[in-house]
Amino acid sequence: RMSGVGVVGRYVSRSWSSRGGAGHHGSPRHHPPPPQRPSSPWKIPAFFRRKFEIAQRGGGRVASTAPGESEGGVAVTEEAFKDPPLTLKDPLKDPMRESTSTDPIKDFEATPSPYDEPEVCAQNDDCDSIHRRLIKSSPIRQIRDVTFREPRYLDLFDPSVSVVRDPKLDQPQPASKSRARSIFSRFLSAIASTKVIIGCSIILVVLVVVIVTLASTSHGPFFSPDPRIQHPHVTTVTTCGLVQGIVQDGAYVFRGLPYAVPPVGKLRFRPAQLQTSLNDCWTGTYVANVTQPCWSYDSQGAVVEGSEDCLLIDVFTPQLGYDTPLPVIVYIGGASLGSDTLRPWLLSKAASVVRSKGVVILAPQVRRGLLGFFPHPKLAASTYPHTAGNQGVSDLLTALNWVQHNVEHFGGDPEQVTLLGHQAGAAMAWPLVSSPQGHRLIQSAWLTGAVPLHPEIPWREADPELVESLNCSTIMCLESIPARTAMDAPPLEWRRPHGHPWLLADGVIVPFFPSMPQVPLMIGSTEQAAANNLLSWQERLGTSHQQLVDAVVDGLRLNELNYGQPVWSGSPQYSGINWPSSLGNQDTWSKEPGHNKGRWPQPPRNNERGSELNSFVTGSSEAETALEWYSDLKDDSWLLLTTLVSDATVTCPTLSTATRLSRTLSRAHPTGTEDVPVYAYVSRHARVSRAGAVADGLSDIESILGVFQPRDEKDVQYARTIQDLFFFFVNYGSPDWHSATPAHLGVYTINGVTNVERSRLQCEHWANASQFFRRF
Repeated sequence: RMSGVGVVGRYVSRSWSSRGGAGHHGSPRHHPPPPQRPSSPWKIPAFFRRKFEIAQRGGGRVASTAPGESEGGVAVTEEAFKDPPLTLKDPLKDPMRESTSTDPIKDFEATPSPYDEPEVCAQNDDCDSIHRRLIKSSPIRQIRDVTFREPRYLDLFDPSVSVVRDPKLDQPQPASKSRARSIFSRFLSAIASTKVIIGCSIILVVLVVVIVTLASTSHGPFFSPDPRIQHPHVTTVTTCGLVQGIVQDGAYVFRGLPYAVPPVGKLRFRPAQLQTSLNDCWTGTYVANVTQPCWSYDSQGAVVEGSEDCLLIDVFTPQLGYDTPLPVIVYIGGASLGSDTLRPWLLSKAASVVRSKGVVILAPQVRRGLLGFFPHPKLAASTYPHTAGNQGVSDLLTALNWVQHNVEHFGGDPEQVTLLGHQAGAAMAWPLVSSPQGHRLIQSAWLTGAVPLHPEIPWREADPELVESLNCSTIMCLESIPARTAMDAPPLEWRRPHGHPWLLADGVIVPFFPSMPQVPLMIGSTEQAAANNLLSWQERLGTSHQQLVDAVVDGLRLNELNYGQPVWSGSPQYSGINWPSSLGNQDTWSKEPGHNKGRWPQPPRNNERGSELNSFVTGSSEAETALEWYSDLKDDSWLLLTTLVSDATVTCPTLSTATRLSRTLSRAHPTGTEDVPVYAYVSRHARVSRAGAVADGLSDIESILGVFQPRDEKDVQYARTIQDLFFFFVNYGSPDWHSATPAHLGVYTINGVTNVERSRLQCEHWANASQFFRRF
């Protein structure tokens, strides 16, 4: 006997009971077999197969209670336990009772129900064992419920079955699991979306590109450190081997790198030579932390001790990579060709400049004085072509060759090199701007503080006083004499700045005749460039007019024999000679008509040119005339003197040269599209220094190299203005974004701002003066 109410899904209904296992006709009632499903190749475990079959029949897990009892809020009526009359339904209307047999009654009675409990169980104490055997022998295994009796499933299609609603189902269900499941399902759906997959792929590619870019450019601790940098040391490579520098002010500094074979022994007084063999190089790593200075002279002509093995170069760079090479600046300076005592100070802030401006600065040392400019005939006879002198200029040319081969290892661009020459450095750089050897090694040039005029004296006509001062008649003597003895040999007037010309025309490094510049050129000067050379007159001027005239005459002697366009090249007696325009071979020159004995026609001696100037510099009437040109400065004698002498010796010759070059280029290109533009500037900013409140000859180069010391906001503005002008020229070969402004169309005047003026009135006076006409 069985009693209870079966709970299926959301409903409670009466389950079928056997009551002795017989129905109305004295035979047990049996449910029709469930519809057969097509066999599946997949083998489902018995537990899940049972679940699926119950669900297909419309039933589920059930629990039974006694009549009239209520558990879990289930109210059961007596009618639920009564057996309904046997009625057979149409299989078409009841798919759960559908049978393939033609006699549904036989099928129903022949199919044993696994849920029928025989009456023997009520009379036998071992009911559980019998029940287990029945379950084991049943074709459909039941799953026991540890709380309730065995499950029943019922026919929901039978309208006679009463169904009672379970009150628990009306209670609100927690939404946390449902919400979490819905969010998770939406997330899975979004991931499966094609658009999301494409978007995620693009984001992944972008992240990979960003990470690779940062890894290749970053020096931070997030990425692998550069093995070349072991703070405070840094190592890179040159054509001669590894070199080690230091980290300074956020940049990499290499001091004293050899760029040529040491000029000692048999190489003394010879042109510099690049390192071309392993014997010229070093083994291991070269420590480049100190620069040995060359022998030189001070401002009074005294010998400054140095080293003959001084062909060294200092390199300042903000990077060592090869991906984005930076513009390169090669700086060469010096107060004279015998002195360069300001070099360490002018380069003291170079590391900060390269870091802030994104450039690479290289500063080579060259031989000075007698060791750098000695035109001895014995030296010329032992070489071919036969020439001598200008050893210091050959050092600069060799340094430019070294830059082409090595600057890429220091983060520089060998195809963007600007030559920065100041004072004596500008005098040495000027011949290289136009020579076939030099202009191929640079792309632009900025020359300041000196008159960029070609040397007027050929090496064969060098002053005998200089040649005979060393008192050596053999090559062995020249190669073995001590360096100090050689530097002490020249007279004192040669050793002082602006005393006598060291630079000569040798025909190989410095051509005999000038030619047009082959690279964009900026030449300039400061308005009182000669102030530092006139300091001896600063305290003596006072209010005496005669002392002012004497100071003017003395100041005009400064450059009367140093540099200038050759006087004899334009003389009528040589106007018919066909001067060669190329460097060529001297044997070819000797075959020119009129070249007797295979030599150049001899120019007038220097004393002849000096006699042309004596009428001006020894008298006071011409000086009085010049003072009238500067009458607006008569209230300040020191400013008048420095401006007048600077115009006559530096500023006006510089602007005149720029004008002549620009007009020549314009005639060669009538459309005005010059291939090689020439620019000129004059710095007018007066600053307070030991030379007074004047625009002295160091203010522009100090601003460019970052050592200018401002005293007020005007100084700061001036330094920023000239730096912007210079570094724009370095990057683009032009001082501004505007169209090229040749010097004959205007000159840049730099003060707090940059302006362009048509001409300088005082220079027109000097150009029209017959005594100085040839100088321009």
